[in-house]
Amino acid sequence: MNSLDSRKSTGIIGLDEKMEGGFVEGSVVLLRGKAGTGKTSFCASFLYKGALSGEPGLYVTTEENEEDIKNDIKKVFGWDLDELERRKLLKFLSIKMEIPYNTKKENLGEAINMYMLNIFEKIFNAVKSIGAKRVVIDSISIIEMFLQNRYLSRAYLMELTRVLKSAKATTIITEGVSEAGGLLGDEALAEFVADAVIKLDFVPASERFKRTLTITKMRRTNHSTYILPFDFTKKGLKLMEFEE
Repeated sequence: MNSLDSRKSTGIIGLDEKMEGGFVEGSVVLLRGKAGTGKTSFCASFLYKGALSGEPGLYVTTEENEEDIKNDIKKVFGWDLDELERRKLLKFLSIKMEIPYNTKKENLGEAINMYMLNIFEKIFNAVKSIGAKRVVIDSISIIEMFLQNRYLSRAYLMELTRVLKSAKATTIITEGVSEAGGLLGDEALAEFVADAVIKLDFVPASERFKRTLTITKMRRTNHSTYILPFDFTKKGLKLMEFEE
C-alpha cells in the first residue's frame, strides 16, 4: 500500500483486502450496476462502516424515497439508520430534478445553470453541517438524463466532484445500467471524473452466486481484477470465498 495514501474502508466484508486497504481518502468512486445488483446496499454499507468509526456520512438520493431506503436496509441488515441520524452520524438529502413548468424557453439555459449550482450548494452545505467524511450520490443517471446534453452533463458532473473533493469527502456516485447492458448515463464519466470504478453484476444462471463485483479502475492502487462474487449477510455485504 502506498504510504502516502490514507484509506477508507469500503464497509464490504473482504473487499478492502482486494484494493490495498480500501478507497483512497478523498477519492470519487463510480459504482455501476443494473437494478437489483446491490448498489443501495453497497452505499449504505460504506456509510454505516464510517458511522461505526465515528465518521459522519451524507446520503444524497435523487430517485428513491429516503424512508424506503431506511426500511430496506433495516429489513436486510437490521441496521437502524434513524438512530445514526439522531446521533448526527448520518444525514439524508433528497433532491428532485425539476425546473418550474412556467420557465420560458429563452431563459431555460440560465434556469438550469442556477438550479444545478443550487443543488451543489445544498450538497456542500449538507456535508459541512455534519462534517461528513463520506458521501453517497445515488444516482447521477437522473442528473445526466435531466441535462440531456453530453457536454453539459460532463461539465456539471466535473463541477460536482470538484465540490465534493473541496470538502475532502470520500464519495461514491452510483450510475444505472439498463437491462440490455448499456449505461443510462455518460460512459466518459469514468475516464474524466472518477478515481475508481466498480461494476456490480447479476448472474441469474449461477447456482451458487447471483451477484458479483469487479474493480475495473482504481488510481494509485494495486487492485484485484477478478470477478468477485458477494452475498448479503446479517453482518453486511460479504465477498464469498474465492481463490485468485
